[in-house]
Amino acid sequence: MRWELCRRTHERLRRIVAALEFSHVNPSRIFCVRGYGSTSEAWARIWGLPTLWQQVLEIGPAYVVEIIEPEFSRLPEDEQDRILIHELLHIPRTFSGAIRPHRTPTFRINRRTVERYYQQYLAAATGRSGAHARDGERLLPAQPAGKTMAAISPRSPATPRGRSSRFGSHRSVR
Repeated sequence: MRWELCRRTHERLRRIVAALEFSHVNPSRIFCVRGYGSTSEAWARIWGLPTLWQQVLEIGPAYVVEIIEPEFSRLPEDEQDRILIHELLHIPRTFSGAIRPHRTPTFRINRRTVERYYQQYLAAATGRSGAHARDGERLLPAQPAGKTMAAISPRSPATPRGRSSRFGSHRSVR
């Protein structure tokens, strides 16, 4: 497994953050890498820096968005943007280094949510007036400590209805 910094992906993330007005996200504390040689079934994943590490190393919160190659590059650009939006949705409003889970009582990160934000991103990128997320879909505080990574996979486990869901499941490392 090897990684390399990816400025091109970082610039895309900056554009998405600005277009979606994710004021809680600090792009200068998000690092983007391309990973090669992974056996993961993911296209991308986000890693958070837990509070313990922040305190011990005396540094602030940070995130790493890892793009899994060659799978990610094989996707159309619109799907890549959706995946990047999905990973950004895992960053809590507190920007604490924690990873936000797929489901909370008031917010879900799923294909429908990602598509809504993607349409808002397109509207902002083309200068049209886009719909903002509904009040019930505000970004919420972080999940409990311990989960520091989420990934998006092309072959996700089946959903409760028995269908696979492209944006509905992640694997977490504890």
